[in-house]
Amino acid sequence: MADYDILGNIAVIKSEGKKKKQAMIEADKIFSSHLGVRTVLSKDNKVSGRLRTIKAKHVKGEKNFIVDYIENNCRFVFDIRKCYFSPRLSGERKLIAEKIKSNDKVLVMFAGIGVYPIVIYKIAKPVQVLGAEIGRECCKYFKKNLELNKIPSDKVKIIQGDVKKKIKKDFGKFEVVVMARPNLKDSFLEQGLYTSKKGTRLFYYAFSKNDKIDEVIRDLIKEAGRYKRNIKFIEKVTAGDIAPYKYRYRIEFKVLK
Repeated sequence: MADYDILGNIAVIKSEGKKKKQAMIEADKIFSSHLGVRTVLSKDNKVSGRLRTIKAKHVKGEKNFIVDYIENNCRFVFDIRKCYFSPRLSGERKLIAEKIKSNDKVLVMFAGIGVYPIVIYKIAKPVQVLGAEIGRECCKYFKKNLELNKIPSDKVKIIQGDVKKKIKKDFGKFEVVVMARPNLKDSFLEQGLYTSKKGTRLFYYAFSKNDKIDEVIRDLIKEAGRYKRNIKFIEKVTAGDIAPYKYRYRIEFKVLK
């Protein structure tokens, strides 16, 4: 796996253990092999706060922090210092979109700059996609990205705020719920189920070691029972590695009641 990410006009290299000279050498290699890159930034592996922002430092090229990125025939712009984003999930977002039906109403929790909602709508053309995101800055770019991709605001709607506070007021019921952010202290399963009805498909993401994922699944089924809901495990799929023997998993459930 490459030790850097290409996000359209910007490349981001990992800074851990690298001196400035090493970063400059890596930047030169990136410029020579990726002609569309105009800026090279560095970051450490840590993300901070509930918005999972990174500390990006300019290494070489244009001093710019606004990403202009294309994936799955969709265009996205955002400030890399203020909005979390992973280009390595491009294929995963396409796979999710291909599971959506045209008569579905879809909720994406933790929608960020709108990548999941926009890719889902462009590929699947469901009845409606609602993206919930707490970050104001992310929602600003979410709105701009809808305009860039010529998507009507009544087809992909933005709800800005904490889902725990907004869900009972602003949300309806959905055929599909995508819980796009793993590794939270709270599972947010209660909120996901509140927006679900019988037959809803729920896509839950989790970080887990490969020998612990079945335990994670059992715990989620038990948790649903505490809310007097019954969910059936459908499948688990690895959606990227996080560390040795630790992966991002996509777990699919079907709501039975």
